[in-house]
Amino acid sequence: MFPLGMSLWKGSLVVYLPHGTAKRSLNSCRVVYSNTIADNKDSIVKPQKTNDKTPIQQTPIDNKKPDKDVNTDGGRTKEEDPEKIEYFGNTRFPRPRAKPRRTITPGDAVGQSEPAVRRERQPLKQQMEQKMRDVLSPEKNLESRAKIIHDIGHSYFQDIVDLRNNGDKLFEAPQQLIKSGRAKYLPNLEGKTLSGTNTDVVDLCRNKTTLLSVEFTKFAEKHTKSFVTVFENTFAGVNAVQLVQANIEENWAKALVLKLCLPYLRKSIPKHRHANYLVHYGDVEYLRKALGIANPLIGYIFLIDANTRVRWYANGLAVKSEAETMVRLTRSLAKI
Repeated sequence: MFPLGMSLWKGSLVVYLPHGTAKRSLNSCRVVYSNTIADNKDSIVKPQKTNDKTPIQQTPIDNKKPDKDVNTDGGRTKEEDPEKIEYFGNTRFPRPRAKPRRTITPGDAVGQSEPAVRRERQPLKQQMEQKMRDVLSPEKNLESRAKIIHDIGHSYFQDIVDLRNNGDKLFEAPQQLIKSGRAKYLPNLEGKTLSGTNTDVVDLCRNKTTLLSVEFTKFAEKHTKSFVTVFENTFAGVNAVQLVQANIEENWAKALVLKLCLPYLRKSIPKHRHANYLVHYGDVEYLRKALGIANPLIGYIFLIDANTRVRWYANGLAVKSEAETMVRLTRSLAKI
């Protein structure tokens, strides 16, 4: 049995067989072989009977197994998997994953349960003796170990990633004051003012209604400034209220730079604010936990009453409703 001819049709090889000779064996069948998977046994197409001499293109039976990347339950591939690891470019360095932002609920009381007590500065000899007792104390060693483990698990760039993914505002400020019976006290923070006086933030805020701004970075300055500008323009010359600013630097290397930049800082800050502008160097983890400071790259605002209790707070850039709320609550708290 010899073929009458062969031709290519849509990428496949078509073989024409004689009608009479093939009647007993193939009954005038045209067998189509795929030119791409001819070596695979599963790709051979079964003959099909027909009375028409027109060549028929049959699709090979696809016995391929489903791709492993396809999830048959939800139909989602690995590319859509949120747990997929992303890398920087073509490197092997994984890109940090965005962690859920842990923050307080607007309206919750922040601070500490007891009024802050100013710690007297000890002589150098007593400080060394206390340091030695802390080194030999098992409880202090466990606290130090827990802090080291926390610092290792917290990426240096995690705050930047959180800022990029979630924005520079944690939440919108509450509309009402925290009731005096439920409000907590402001934690203490020691430092040095721009006028050169060693003091603490609680002493500065006592006996007056105070708007306290807390900054950890230069980026946070524009956040606090959006509240401070409205506050000063509204309550200029009012003795019952005051503004206190705290500039905190926890990194010892950056603290050296900040000390060198103090002359520039004094020039950029108006002179009437120098006595209430506090600069602090050192770790303030206790303060961040007590006041609900989730991201130190953001600026924070706290409204403190005359008894140093935290009655209202805000963060990020001030929106119009927050600025109006701040002015209204300050007047209510100072009774002016």
